[in-house]
Amino acid sequence: MKINIEKTSDVERKLSVEIPWDTVKEEIDKALLHIRAGATLKGFRKGKAPLEMVRKIYGAEAKDDAIKSLVSVATRKALDENNLIPFGSPYLTDVKSDDDNPLGFEAIVELSPSFELVDYRGLELEKPISRVKDEDVTGFLDSFREQRAEAVPVEEDRALRSGDLARVDFSGTKEGEPVEGMDVKDYGIRIGKTELVPGFEEQIVGMKAGEVKEFDLPFSDDFANRDLAGHTIHFSVNIKTIEMLDIPDLDDEFASTVGEYKTVDELKKAVREDMEKAREADSERGLRSNLTRNLVDTNVFEVPPSLVDKELRFLVQDYGEKLTRAGVPGEKIKELILVNEDELKKTATEHGRLMYIVSEIADREKFETRDAEVDAIIRRAAAQAGKRYEDLREEYSSDGTINEITFGILRDKVFNHILENASITEVEVKDENGQEDN
Repeated sequence: MKINIEKTSDVERKLSVEIPWDTVKEEIDKALLHIRAGATLKGFRKGKAPLEMVRKIYGAEAKDDAIKSLVSVATRKALDENNLIPFGSPYLTDVKSDDDNPLGFEAIVELSPSFELVDYRGLELEKPISRVKDEDVTGFLDSFREQRAEAVPVEEDRALRSGDLARVDFSGTKEGEPVEGMDVKDYGIRIGKTELVPGFEEQIVGMKAGEVKEFDLPFSDDFANRDLAGHTIHFSVNIKTIEMLDIPDLDDEFASTVGEYKTVDELKKAVREDMEKAREADSERGLRSNLTRNLVDTNVFEVPPSLVDKELRFLVQDYGEKLTRAGVPGEKIKELILVNEDELKKTATEHGRLMYIVSEIADREKFETRDAEVDAIIRRAAAQAGKRYEDLREEYSSDGTINEITFGILRDKVFNHILENASITEVEVKDENGQEDN
């Protein structure tokens, strides 16, 4: 047997193997004997048919079985003799199996990476923080009061203005032809809050109930609907009704309707506490994101291509689902995925590296995931989804989710350990005006 191993990358090897025909023939004969033992041919008892008759009927099957066996044995021999640990199963790229000639094949073997872990103790990390200000609480309560507001008709001659609710009929044409899906009745618009189309609200502010107005609006070249992008649409709008919001005052009476609060101050305190908890959770996520960035940037190594492909498929699916929920059309989703393909692949590669980094640290620190920890997460998920624990566990086992849960538990243990021994500096997050929250 001749074996040649070519290093194609840090995580890939190309095996070239040649096995003498005598060895192949011997393996084929073994396969034929195995087949004959279970075969029942007409005129012969089970397992008693002449070997040449069995060869004539089952020769091709025996050869396939022999080749599979020899490829498996030869590949394992090559890996063992060279101390190579494969990631996943090798895949064949070329097989030559002509009778009376040596069996030759090439196989690509992916390997788990070998890397020198950079010291992870005493890391210097930044934790982004955003403090809750009085105006944050006020802004939240203002929005909340608007949600509790009642819509009341305006005076008959009062024109539409910012903050009003309008019920409208509208239609649109492009080059004189009706635009599909743009003949709408009783559409509700909150002026200043509902951006139907850029420039649409500006055109109808100042109109009164019962008025009809026609106007043209240009659509940008990058508008989500490709049929409208770059075109000018002619609109006809009928204002049917106008209402204003009667927003309740922020007083003790309002506070009492929200919950078990007697005063506005109690309500504000509760809102502040909830916002602070949410901000702290955001800060913790930001800290862990910075830790992830530190680990993948300081530990740079190749990961198996099939692992990157698997992570990439997950990221593309997740990205597509988010765009779908946001109402982005299917064709635009495909376009955005292509535009962001390089960035998604980079992220997939970093995810793959993080898996190995976490695994290596866990081995050093002797962290492990217990079955009870995995079960607890699945039981919570089952309760939230209204499913039986047994059914959800089986589902998670079949689709690989259970592996993600297991890794997540291990990652949290590793991250907690690193953060306990890290030097963490709190950094104020700047607002949209470039000012620090303080």
